[in-house]
Amino acid sequence: MSLALLSPRARWRGVVAAVAVALLAGCATPPPPAPSKPSAASHWSGRLALSLATDPPQHWSAGFELSGTPAQGELRLSTPLGQTLATIRWDGSGAWVERRDTDPRPYDGLDALTADLIGTPVPVTALFAWLRGVPHEAPGWQVDLSQQPTGRLRLRRSDPPPAADLRLIWQP
Repeated sequence: MSLALLSPRARWRGVVAAVAVALLAGCATPPPPAPSKPSAASHWSGRLALSLATDPPQHWSAGFELSGTPAQGELRLSTPLGQTLATIRWDGSGAWVERRDTDPRPYDGLDALTADLIGTPVPVTALFAWLRGVPHEAPGWQVDLSQQPTGRLRLRRSDPPPAADLRLIWQP
């Protein structure tokens, strides 16, 4: 379902859920960082599709750009025509979600932001590792890294509910 066809409230909920789950998954894969710089900033961009096993089921898709590190960064979600739907920023002092027609909404950090948006904290450190093709444990989450070298990533969350299925495609 296209976000443009939903009511403003449903669209916001979809954007918020997509943003939160996108933090779990990323987009384009940069070359692995040098061993001496494991926390070097990175940038990924591509498309994502998110499905949540709610009643009724929810499905969203968006373009995205993710840049930074688990400690500081930015995630932008956009329509197929490139219009920004939402921007999430985070650093050591907290996290913020902003839509184009509202002021930024502050949170104590990414865990609080993602827990509010999708009901559970997102393992941001694991996300950045998965984008680089590096296995990383995250309770409740399963990742398929088999197609990561070709610009595809699939993440599934089974616990806690609702189950989530996130697919990312990018230009490697």
